[in-house]
Amino acid sequence: VKLDGTNYLVWSRACKFSIGSHGYKGFLTGETTKPIEAGPSQEKWETTNYLLMSYLTSSMDLGISRGYMLLDTAAVIWKTAETTYSHVGSKAQRYEIRKKI
Repeated sequence: VKLDGTNYLVWSRACKFSIGSHGYKGFLTGETTKPIEAGPSQEKWETTNYLLMSYLTSSMDLGISRGYMLLDTAAVIWKTAETTYSHVGSKAQRYEIRKKI
């Protein structure tokens, strides 16, 4: 599922399923933070973070993903996409729900 600007809920669920099934949910929520001390654990965190950043941006339409390329962590990409596209509690979302009812 590619994020196209209109399908955030489906896209976010697909990403959660894929990323969570590999044990990396904390990278999305920000709970898994970069170790302070340099070394193997920091390198592993960076490698995993880059992998997830790549996954997230690859699962977006090209026009959307370009705006996320300069962000530093998977958690920042995730939160920014949520803020931009989720519309949770927005008037537009309430209108759509009422219209469907």
